[in-house]
Amino acid sequence: MSEKKPSILNSGARDNVQYRTASKMAMVFSCAVNGSGMCFYLLMMYASYIANAGYGIALTTAGIIITGTRIFDGVTDPIVAVIFDRMKTGKHGKIRLFMLTGWAVMAVADICMFNLLSEKFTGILGVVVFILLYMVHIIGYTILGMSSSVIAIVITNDPVQRPFLNLAGTIYSYCIPIVVNTILSFAILPRYGNQYNAACLREACFWYLGFALILILLTWVAIAKVDNPEVLGAISVGGDGKEDNKVGWKEIWALLKSNKPFRMWVITGASDKIAQSTGGQTIVVTMLNGILIGSYQATTMMSNVSMIVSIGFAFIGGVYIAKFGSKHATTVWSAICIIVSAITVAFCVVLGPDGMKAIGVMGPAMIIYVILTILKTGGSMILGAAAGTMKADVTDYELERSGNFLPGTVGAAYSFIDKIVSSLSSTIAAFCVAFIGYRNVAPQMGDESTWPVLFMTMFLAFGLPILGWLCNILAMRGYELSKERMVEVQKNVAGMKK
Repeated sequence: MSEKKPSILNSGARDNVQYRTASKMAMVFSCAVNGSGMCFYLLMMYASYIANAGYGIALTTAGIIITGTRIFDGVTDPIVAVIFDRMKTGKHGKIRLFMLTGWAVMAVADICMFNLLSEKFTGILGVVVFILLYMVHIIGYTILGMSSSVIAIVITNDPVQRPFLNLAGTIYSYCIPIVVNTILSFAILPRYGNQYNAACLREACFWYLGFALILILLTWVAIAKVDNPEVLGAISVGGDGKEDNKVGWKEIWALLKSNKPFRMWVITGASDKIAQSTGGQTIVVTMLNGILIGSYQATTMMSNVSMIVSIGFAFIGGVYIAKFGSKHATTVWSAICIIVSAITVAFCVVLGPDGMKAIGVMGPAMIIYVILTILKTGGSMILGAAAGTMKADVTDYELERSGNFLPGTVGAAYSFIDKIVSSLSSTIAAFCVAFIGYRNVAPQMGDESTWPVLFMTMFLAFGLPILGWLCNILAMRGYELSKERMVEVQKNVAGMKK
């Protein structure tokens, strides 16, 4: 019997392995939950603003609080993961149950934070209320993140499909911000004088929560056929429909100690995350788009155009990952992102703090900036898809190594370390901007454009990501799960089940 030649959405048996494959509908909609998580992530980018405007908390103090709660966020991950992997799947699934529960918990916390309790408390009591609400939000975000991290692992183990499934999740993560940020920039912000004040954030909160719910419902429908006891039980080594994984602190420690690919993946993700999270802080984006370029509307449109073009660019990258593997793709595209970002910094420095206003009007400066943004965004999409593929590969490698299928535990152990490291992002951003004068107030559009603002913005928005991509290249030298090694892993797992 001849093997079927694989294509992007049609693959199966080859390399003497019968791969688990996903339908077209599942490939497109199962990762919509990534966009839901992004809605909540974007909303929390304004946490320092609502802390200042709604609870009277100084910007640097808010940064320290958010850092502390991020550490709490990391602690909750392994706890929720052990519960998830030990929990038996009911007739209505468990992935979907976790998704909806996570959304509900965050919705309650965020409505209280941005609406019901905003401007009701100040001083010490305001700090306490803000911290408690943020901690509740974190618990919900952990629950939602646990479900979304498992979907791409469960739905397929095909090395051709996995990059495109993770690419779909990456596209949701990039495209949803286009929609909500466009609404924020053109429909909400102008009504409040282009200021991120408490009234503006109250309205924005409901938009983010509504989009998040719609995306969760799309995923709910797409994964219904795999989120059941028969499918989840059959993936385990026993393959007898029983979910009997051994999950505990001993298994988590063994994962950290004996799974070297996991450790290299953590280094890659954590270094990227702290850089991207710092550069993506609202105060940094405000300095870049609102102060230096001087137009939220122009930068939003440029970002939208860049994102749309980058999706096609990233699709080509998905083909690249499927052909060469996530290890090779991460090394190559990290180098490309470094080069593009270095050119962007040089271009902005040549323009200077006043000259960057030219980016906000149609002309050569805008065209050059958009081209550089397209290349950087496309490269980041490809790296995101490669990172998602690595997560699934590391999970299958752990199944081969220990005999335990622990998608939740693998994701949570990674997330714990990732969040502990990246928890510094808000503090780094807050103290860096405080160094140039923003100690008690947040940057706002219309502030003076100066060389200190330009250099600090370049360091936070582009310099830190460059350091993160350098860490990627170094980590991949110790990551053994090449494309060829993953074929061997799937063969070994199939043999263990037999």
